[in-house]
Amino acid sequence: MRTFLQILLLSCILAPVCPARADSTNLAAGADTSISEDFPDNNFGAATELPAGLNNMSFRSRELIRFDIAGQIPSNAVIKSVSLTISVVRLPGTGGVASTFDLRRVMAAWVEGTGSGQSGTGANAGEVTWNERAAGSLLWSAPGGVVSNDFSATISSSAPINGLGSYTFASTSNTVADAQAWLLNPSANFGWVLMTESEGVRGTLRRFASREDTGNVPGLLVQYVVPVAPVIQNIQAAAGQFQFSFVAQAGQPYTAQYCDSLSPGSWNTLTNVSPQPATTNVLLSDPFSTNSQRFYRIITQF
Repeated sequence: MRTFLQILLLSCILAPVCPARADSTNLAAGADTSISEDFPDNNFGAATELPAGLNNMSFRSRELIRFDIAGQIPSNAVIKSVSLTISVVRLPGTGGVASTFDLRRVMAAWVEGTGSGQSGTGANAGEVTWNERAAGSLLWSAPGGVVSNDFSATISSSAPINGLGSYTFASTSNTVADAQAWLLNPSANFGWVLMTESEGVRGTLRRFASREDTGNVPGLLVQYVVPVAPVIQNIQAAAGQFQFSFVAQAGQPYTAQYCDSLSPGSWNTLTNVSPQPATTNVLLSDPFSTNSQRFYRIITQF
């Protein structure tokens, strides 16, 4: 009996278990700027308003925005939801034309820069512009960047944009995948480009608040879970059975498994525990085995 109980306790430590603690955070933009076809060598990094869309002179603009995911969310978090809220603060003089704007993942690095004003100012070396991804050293695939080369061919999220006010780009499987990838590999976080689907339609230009506009800072709401390992506890032998318990987190399904040898593929299901409405102490039992040892583990999936 002593040998069996010692092995059972050891299996608690070795078991790959994954309950989780849910959490959320609202991140402010870490960098944002625009690239503008009518001011192709200017930078907008310190401007309070960032243009995106087609103006009435048929010049295109696109906004770049990046959030620092790593360092603000636990590195082992599993991201469940990611939504962006951004504000339109200025319309064309004619009122403009409503259009759908898309977020696409940027595929290469860019530097926000220090240009300011509605037209931006001449870029310093390394700052991003319409003509160059890094002024003086690196070009876009073509001026303004190219979908499939500089920007992902996959749309991360879309939203119809019309008048003044706040707009939210809803969470999608793609925004979640983007944020999870940036969490796991921060050096590949180049953010999103915001561009209208109607770049051939005059008047779709909108000016969006930048992070320098302290009253309308773009925000990224990230919901995530952090794995928290449960502990098999209260181990005892009673009435011809071994009994033990663990704390099941609310809303999380579990499977209790056992094996008599730690060889690969030897685990069997003891029981499934359905999601509980609240955090619950679950008591499990298993009849005495004729074998001299048995291992147990609790597993779950997100």
